[in-house]
Amino acid sequence: MYRVMIVDDEPLILAGIASLLNWEEHGCTVGARCANGQQALRQMEEQKPDIVITDIKMPGMDGIELMKQVKDKGWDDVIFILLTNLEEFSLARQAMSLGAVEYLVKMELTEEKLADSLKAAVARREMKRKAEAADTVMARSEEDILKEYIEGLLIGRGEMVNGDGTGIGRDVDIRADVDTWGNADTRADADTRVNADTRADADRTASGTIPVFREPIMAIISFNYGYEGFSSDFTREDQKKVISFAENIIGQMVKGYFDHSCLVRRELTSLVLVVSAEGMPDYREQMRSLGEKIISVVKDYFEVSVSVHVSTRKESLEDFGELLYEAMSAANHYFYCFADPVVFYSAECETSARHTASFHIGFLKKDLSQAVAMNDSAALEGILDQVVCLLKENNPSRQQAVNACANLYFFLASFFEEGEEEDFPYEVNIMEKLGRLGTLGQIIQWINWFKAAVSSILERRRDTRVDKIAEMVREYVMEHYKERITLGQVAEALNISQGYLSTAFKKQSGESFTSYVSAIKIEKAKELIEGHQYMMYEISDLLGFDTPFYFSKVFKKVAGISPKEYEAQCLKQKKL
Repeated sequence: MYRVMIVDDEPLILAGIASLLNWEEHGCTVGARCANGQQALRQMEEQKPDIVITDIKMPGMDGIELMKQVKDKGWDDVIFILLTNLEEFSLARQAMSLGAVEYLVKMELTEEKLADSLKAAVARREMKRKAEAADTVMARSEEDILKEYIEGLLIGRGEMVNGDGTGIGRDVDIRADVDTWGNADTRADADTRVNADTRADADRTASGTIPVFREPIMAIISFNYGYEGFSSDFTREDQKKVISFAENIIGQMVKGYFDHSCLVRRELTSLVLVVSAEGMPDYREQMRSLGEKIISVVKDYFEVSVSVHVSTRKESLEDFGELLYEAMSAANHYFYCFADPVVFYSAECETSARHTASFHIGFLKKDLSQAVAMNDSAALEGILDQVVCLLKENNPSRQQAVNACANLYFFLASFFEEGEEEDFPYEVNIMEKLGRLGTLGQIIQWINWFKAAVSSILERRRDTRVDKIAEMVREYVMEHYKERITLGQVAEALNISQGYLSTAFKKQSGESFTSYVSAIKIEKAKELIEGHQYMMYEISDLLGFDTPFYFSKVFKKVAGISPKEYEAQCLKQKKL
């Protein structure tokens, strides 16, 4: 049994993760549960866990520092899984560079995702164990040894090649992210991009046991579960079946093109293929033919589209970093320029790799709020069209684009309470579905679909509700005229934004909200004055005015005379 430690400063998270799985079914047992990195570090001295699931942000000592401390102590066998929030992707990348095998977003955490991450951690731990047992390694076939070796290299670069819809990792910003890739001038030295521990693992595995693999090329085969076929109902189980069957089929197909090859699965969205192109002057033709056949077969069998992203040819597997970089760059290029699903690395791919450092649409939220409040479908469509233009112009990474869509969805969903609006496209697993969008074109397609859905709701609301705003305001004021009435108070009661209420009321009634409320209160004040039962300060209190002075001021503004003058007029008329 592998020993698992859970570290998080939130007790509910600790308890939730511990109870989420039947750990023994996965060959694991949960030991210590710690509230921060300091406590975890002390417990690790005694417990010696194999796998640590830790939050990134914690008081005292956070997850990043904990990983550094473990690294400094030489506990290289410990495998880390990170817990993050959506806004902590930059920290997650830093953690992955320190050797974390996986990260999990808390708000998206499910039993399946935790199980998959645990499986990856166990595989990494097992690889380390096997690397120390040379006799075990030597006993296997060359194909198995090669596959394990490449899997080890990929795990060490997990943040760069994990399957997340494009097959190129959670962060496709492979040029702008200096922490991951360095700058353009250092690109020639691929070895500098790999942390020392990962390289050491690979070296130990390879020493004296890795078969000769000359003139390799790499292809990332990305499965696109976006808007095609039965994707709207496509479950994680469906993905598992597709990738499993496809792996077997593609593995057999490759052998018809290349004598030496290795096919490795990366989660549920991609396969990594490494082939030997030794002595093949036409390897590009071979790869194109193979790529097109893979695309056709997967489409015919599973109604799922596939794209193939191919590196240039290198001298040996010592150039693995370069192979991976080029295949990822080609995949990244396809994200923007998706005309040809078989993409060979070229200088053009370098242009696509240069992402904007940040991509945000927060500045549009005010306009979006106003559009929804006013039920202005045309304004909403214009804003979302602006989002599409920003995506095309700013060259964001895939993850940046997906995050923008998620933020857009959650922000607009906040205006429609679940169950209140049956036409709103509520989606429990929105992040999972957005994660399947493999190209910028599909992301734009989703935005346009979402735009049409929300726009339709606003149009219907405008047609059915706008004429009733003034009536609802009048009813509320007549019921509450004895209270201090504010625009915000009425807007909250009617579930309408203040801006929309103010504009709609004035448009329908011809007067401002404040003027109407003042007029109603003064009419009621006149009735009370005419009754001669209350003092002026009492009438002010009865009608919700802050002070008698303010009451007198409003009265004179509305009636043209002061309350005392009006009282005098009433007494004079009574005598007559």
